[in-house]
Amino acid sequence: MGVYRRGKTWWYVFEFEGRRVQESSGFTNKTAAQRAESKRKTDLLERRAGFTRRKLPPKLGEFILVFLAWSKQEHRPKTHSLHRCNCDVLKRFFGSKWLDDITPGMVEDFKLARIREKRWDKEKGTAVSGATVNRALSTLRLLYNYAERCGYQVSNPVKGVEFYEEQGRTRIVSLEEEQAYLSTASQPLKDIARIILDTGMRPEEVFRIEVANLDFSKRTIFNPFGKTPAARRKLTMTDEVQTILKARASAAKNQYVFASVDNPERPIGTVRKAHNAAMRRAKLKPVFRLYDLRHTYASRAVMAGVDLPTLAALLGHTNIQMTMRYVHPAEEHKREAAGKIETFKVLSAIKLAEKSHGVPTISTTLQ
Repeated sequence: MGVYRRGKTWWYVFEFEGRRVQESSGFTNKTAAQRAESKRKTDLLERRAGFTRRKLPPKLGEFILVFLAWSKQEHRPKTHSLHRCNCDVLKRFFGSKWLDDITPGMVEDFKLARIREKRWDKEKGTAVSGATVNRALSTLRLLYNYAERCGYQVSNPVKGVEFYEEQGRTRIVSLEEEQAYLSTASQPLKDIARIILDTGMRPEEVFRIEVANLDFSKRTIFNPFGKTPAARRKLTMTDEVQTILKARASAAKNQYVFASVDNPERPIGTVRKAHNAAMRRAKLKPVFRLYDLRHTYASRAVMAGVDLPTLAALLGHTNIQMTMRYVHPAEEHKREAAGKIETFKVLSAIKLAEKSHGVPTISTTLQ
């Protein structure tokens, strides 16, 4: 600790509140550099400069506690639980690092190290997936965004870091698969799946439908929940959805259409066991997630001619780019598109041949 020479300029280095301060004095004279060091220490102690203008960033392990306290108030329990799990992983890699010391290079090292690890949960021994790494990166990015809002001048190290591509995860359910699945699904899964397929609602949005938010005269479902204003929206019931919700609203004993069996005062939390059982009974391969029914709705809507801005509003998206990620044409529609292109090519060739030989085209004849 003290002053040292780097080229022609003297630098000083010292510890302040557990932080290493290493700066150029701007002087070529050692005595002047020592005075600059003393002044810098005095300014820091009297809180007149330096860290008074810029809040001292804490270590990531310390700030995680602040971030999770904010997340608990801001996010749904399921989202908060995900951030908490991701923070446990991030703390293991970066816990002792200061927020302003973590670089994009360190994040890249984290990506590589994390994806080589093995899982220790119910899938013990299997490799960590790219999707799992992506979720941790998303939490880290959100943590830094919140740190900036708290007044810390830190650069988000996740910016510019590419996420792993998640391939083969999204499934579009065919009409045959839908019929087989629903025929073996138990209640309330069967009704929940039908609502997702007909409205595009998120599973947790269906779980939390309240009787008070149903308007059968206007055939609308109001969803007041969501992370963005776009997620809080009204949706129109199909005939089948209206029949389902009318019956369940009449039988409801509290405000929730799908109340928890264990605690009727709360909405149902999951139908995972029923979903997995329905998949086994229907013998569907490859399997799909309940959330894939929402992707199926989006793809079918586009194929039916629904424009993207309208679909974005129905899905509760803030931009069309997000909606595009939900649109996955089924194989039969891809073949249909190829057939349309082939027909277009043939008709174009016929028109060109007719013009070159002076024969009236079909369109001219019709006129």
